[in-house]
Amino acid sequence: MNENYYHKLEKRIDWALQQKKFTFQEIIRECQGAYPIDVLQILKSKKYLQVEKQVFTYKRSNADYAKELITEKIDNNPVLCSWYFSISTCKKIVDLYSWENKRILFLGMPRLFEYFVKHVKNAYLTLIDLDYYVVNKLKENYADNEGYNIIHADINNQNFEFAEGYNFIFLDPPWYMEYYDRWIAQSYKLLNSQEGKIIFPLFQELTRPNAKEQRKYLLNKIREFAKEYLVVSDFVEYEIPTFENSELYNYGVMIERPWKKADLIIANGRKDDKCIISDEVIGLNQWQEVEIFNIRVFISINESDRYEKAAIRYLAESGAYLKNPSRRNQELKLANMLTSRGQGFIVESAEKLLLILKQIKKKIENGTDIKSVIDSTDMDNMSKEILFEIFGGKKC
Repeated sequence: MNENYYHKLEKRIDWALQQKKFTFQEIIRECQGAYPIDVLQILKSKKYLQVEKQVFTYKRSNADYAKELITEKIDNNPVLCSWYFSISTCKKIVDLYSWENKRILFLGMPRLFEYFVKHVKNAYLTLIDLDYYVVNKLKENYADNEGYNIIHADINNQNFEFAEGYNFIFLDPPWYMEYYDRWIAQSYKLLNSQEGKIIFPLFQELTRPNAKEQRKYLLNKIREFAKEYLVVSDFVEYEIPTFENSELYNYGVMIERPWKKADLIIANGRKDDKCIISDEVIGLNQWQEVEIFNIRVFISINESDRYEKAAIRYLAESGAYLKNPSRRNQELKLANMLTSRGQGFIVESAEKLLLILKQIKKKIENGTDIKSVIDSTDMDNMSKEILFEIFGGKKC
């Protein structure tokens, strides 16, 4: 951990303790975006801490609520960094304005789009998102309504044209600067007038070591283009995605409520039309997906097929689960197979494995037992064990 960052985070934890935040859940929600495992390491290092039993309270509530939205029932996508707003955040946003007869665009925000579909009447709603699986599920349920437009597309590398602009544009890019730059430019281009609003979350100061400087850059960018803007601190909270939840659980951390928060930026109007999108292409790895038992498996097909066998191997001796979903995690640079449950692997022949997974899916849908299907595949024993671990929940 960066030493300067460590000291900033340690001071923030001390502040939280002084405010009588004694449970782990309370402390991490006060740590301005710092990852729970980093917070945990610092707490463990505090030998003088007298509230240790309270701090390390991980008991998870057994209470659950009925999941009404499609986006609540689908596993999250680690390749696209799919963190979704919590339901309570969606409700707060709907309560901000009167949306009737407004044209509203959602860039990379299927959860908020779906919540608007359910709770906002007489508005024209458009979603643009790169998650093909999620887009298709939403189309199956909502595409018949003339007021909704659901588009599968890469926001990073397309200049969109619509017959009319939008009154409100919500955007939630992956929290990396190259995405923010392009998505903000795209948004200003699609506003319907100089009075439209763009609304987006801004990561907090301890999200990563250079987050404070990056926040300043983004706020300066908004100041340059918007007539005025408002920063609403701590407005947004994110539901814990399935992949991150599994990673935390693997490290002994069970979190009952959303921990990740963000500020909300509301930028009103635009000063002029000079916000131009560059022609630079943002390179994204090409991943293909197979969904089995509601578990989404993503295979990178960028490397050439250099091997005869589709062998799967763990990234590290610690097992299948990644340390965290951040791109600062070096494991992610090595993995060419990811799951929606936080696992990462190295695959020797991605294309062959993709074919095997599609065959497994077909046989299971025809009623064949998962273990029998995996045992019959042309793979080594370790690869079979890993597949059963993914889909069966335990090692053979």
